[in-house]
Amino acid sequence: MVAAAPYHMLDFMKMLDPAAGNREKFGSIPVVRGTHSASSAEMVVLGAGLTGVSAALALAREGVSVTLIEQDERTMNRASLRNEGKIHLGFVFSQDLSAESSNLQLFGALRFRPILERLIGARANTFRLSHPFVYLVPEDSIASPDELDTRFTNLDATYREAIAEDPTIDYFGRRPQSLSHRVPLASIKPHIRPDRFIGAFATEEVAIDTQELADVMQSAVLAHPLITFRASHTVESVERVNGRFLITGTSLDGTWQIETGQVINALWENRLKIDRTIGLEHAPGWLHRLKYRVIARLPEAMRDGPSTTLVVGPYGDVVVRPDGTAYFSWYPLGLRGWSEELAPPASWSAACRGELLEDERTSIAAALLGAIDAWYPGAARAQPLIVDAGAIVAYGRTDVGDLQSGLHNRKK
Repeated sequence: MVAAAPYHMLDFMKMLDPAAGNREKFGSIPVVRGTHSASSAEMVVLGAGLTGVSAALALAREGVSVTLIEQDERTMNRASLRNEGKIHLGFVFSQDLSAESSNLQLFGALRFRPILERLIGARANTFRLSHPFVYLVPEDSIASPDELDTRFTNLDATYREAIAEDPTIDYFGRRPQSLSHRVPLASIKPHIRPDRFIGAFATEEVAIDTQELADVMQSAVLAHPLITFRASHTVESVERVNGRFLITGTSLDGTWQIETGQVINALWENRLKIDRTIGLEHAPGWLHRLKYRVIARLPEAMRDGPSTTLVVGPYGDVVVRPDGTAYFSWYPLGLRGWSEELAPPASWSAACRGELLEDERTSIAAALLGAIDAWYPGAARAQPLIVDAGAIVAYGRTDVGDLQSGLHNRKK
């Protein structure tokens, strides 16, 4: 259930999951008009990433009229699109020794399909899924294979308890007996160089095609009669006026204002900045990072290889898709922005929309694919199709190579 205050920090899973209890009835705040000349809306959602789009669709399903505000021309065009698409089962955040981060991701993954189906009004088992992930442990990992084996085994036990207690949850329609198991390094040949690693785990984890998801979600938003989508609208501030909220921003046509009784702040890189305009402050320690990805067409020899994630440290991922393409990221070279400010630099925006100069696109792709080729042979021969970046927002000022870094924690 969404918090009772009218300016909401969205608790996404609780709002969308019926198991969380009765939903709050929105629109109960009296309309008290101020003196500003502004359009009016029953509910405003700021940001049309995955969280904002999901919030808008969930509210509309309950009969609430929603105005959805987005700085880009379409929904889900930034971080929600430009990531690996992994539906995390909890493995990558095993460094949170309390297991709370891993369990949070596990329970979210097991509810992803039914929640998505409720939002889009259609079955979600037609989504194209990646090849399952193998987790590889490099020599300089901050967690040993034995440590990871113990944590993954504990996660497996939590998973088995969850599916035994709740027959409605699954992972893309499947309920495997276990989620992971340790495998000999020799088993990762011929696709991956085993001499580069000291441990390997086969998992049930998969990724979806984020472009496919973005297209489906946008279609659902545009088709719903209770959702008004305002594209190319940047939010500048939210203030309280006569018992209501006045949202102000800019667009291609100049400045705009919307008056409303309730607001959900589902912005990504600008969430903290807009919270401050309404008087909400956050504990220091939040960090913005700009990380590039490459989508490339694979050479024939790589097309039946596994998806991979290297753990735990500043490494990367290869997501092998059934259409012969793959997502590539390599953190040491792909990380090209780091900001501890309340909002990231405006100069990041072009890369987050996929707007790069051709020389920059070519050099980034060559660097990332060349580095990955050292352990996943054939990557350097992949044909780059897309090069862009996404902003990562997380709590923690030291990098992922630090055992104590807050970046290993997803409870905040």
